[in-house]
Amino acid sequence: MNRRHFIGLLSSTTAVLASRSYAQLANKVYRVAFVGSNGPQAQIRELSITKALMEGMRDLGYVEGESIEYVLRSAEGKVTERAGPMIAEFNAIGVDVVVAAAAPLAKEFMRHTTKVPIVIAAGGDLVAQGIVANLARPGGNVTGFSNYVSPEIEAKRVQLLKEVAPATRRIAYLGMKQIWDSGNGKALQSAALEVGSIIILVEHSLDGHAEAFQRLENENPDALMMSDWTSHWVKRQAIFDFALQHRTPVIYPWREYVDAGGLMSYGVNLVDQYRRSADYVDKILRGANPGELPIQLPTKFELVISLKIAKKIGLEIPAHILAQAAEVIE
Repeated sequence: MNRRHFIGLLSSTTAVLASRSYAQLANKVYRVAFVGSNGPQAQIRELSITKALMEGMRDLGYVEGESIEYVLRSAEGKVTERAGPMIAEFNAIGVDVVVAAAAPLAKEFMRHTTKVPIVIAAGGDLVAQGIVANLARPGGNVTGFSNYVSPEIEAKRVQLLKEVAPATRRIAYLGMKQIWDSGNGKALQSAALEVGSIIILVEHSLDGHAEAFQRLENENPDALMMSDWTSHWVKRQAIFDFALQHRTPVIYPWREYVDAGGLMSYGVNLVDQYRRSADYVDKILRGANPGELPIQLPTKFELVISLKIAKKIGLEIPAHILAQAAEVIE
């Protein structure tokens, strides 16, 4: 046998062994739980982020019903109360990996298990929140993806809002006190002063917005900014209604709000991030230690604008802002 034939045979053998190895992996039906922090459990499967995770797994060769089974759950705003029972359920049915939609949810899960691997699909500053030891080597049973870049991204949102609505003097920030007191909150306040505006905190509870909406009515701000707290998604229609009724410009952290009826967004591409999280789920299913998988940072940011909503509130978007947009919804 000559050298060329030997190398060809060796390559073919290696490919066959790799194929068999993957087939053996696929022969087992893995259980992957995806858990949202808020929103009705019945709607979890229809979310774009859920679909992105599933598409990512499908691209890696996992077929639902054959090699993978999804356990879809939502804490429905009751993270503290439901984290323990959900982990008990996952242990009982043999869930292999839990994908958590937000850092607070993952943190609660960590209180109830040190064994079940947890992938955070979209977390904030995970080191500052005490969830991981460091980004390069998280440690423990958790890893994932952070959507935190730096406080400058909040300042960028303030600047965009001011350029779109130059007459803005008072901006209301719908968010939690802990965000307001963080570096992000301080960046917001500094950026507002730099553009000749003031920004006030309109605080909401962990799972409620009633008092916040009442204060918005009383404050009657010129513009509104949304924090990236996931509970806002559940209240999105009420926020859209307020903005239309008062003709108030609002900037959101993710494009999903604009797709659903909001004016504009600037931030991380969540669909891309959830699709990328499938890679970590795959690695863990193949035996990787989550604590040794580095926390991934966001790679795609986008400005999305709805001209339809701008028209409804009597706002003309400047041409130079439209030129920066990844997508303009007519």
